[in-house]
Amino acid sequence: MTSFLYHVTLNTGHVRKTYPHEVGKDLYFYLRRIFEESTRPEGTAVYDGGYRLKTTRHGRRAIGTIYGPDGAPILTTACSPTPDPELWRQLHETAALPLVTDPHKPPSGAYIADRIEPGAVMHMAAMTWTGDLVRCLGWMIVAPERIRGSEGKK
Repeated sequence: MTSFLYHVTLNTGHVRKTYPHEVGKDLYFYLRRIFEESTRPEGTAVYDGGYRLKTTRHGRRAIGTIYGPDGAPILTTACSPTPDPELWRQLHETAALPLVTDPHKPPSGAYIADRIEPGAVMHMAAMTWTGDLVRCLGWMIVAPERIRGSEGKK
């Protein structure tokens, strides 16, 4: 059972551990809906003002990008329940901006990896909420059972 996720910002190297108690259990169904809708070709709205999230899922692994109202990519995030060196390497190989993390050294456990994209410069206000959103979605994807309250159990 995953007790924490590493949350890494690839551009800066900042790493923190995030725990399931940081996600309100009352958000479970909201997060599930956002994630499911984000896998549609058009993605889903994630914030007032036209921000959209488009995600691709592979089991309990996912990669997604938040886009500004103008279509500019702001943040790409990926999450994995394992160190997953392939996903980690792909994030580095497809980067448009310099990264400080080592493409050959993924975190030693489950992770959320954020990559700030060029559009972030035009959408600095979005950077105040993107980290919280992807932290919550990371738990929803990697270990939803850890954030689901009794109302979410089947």
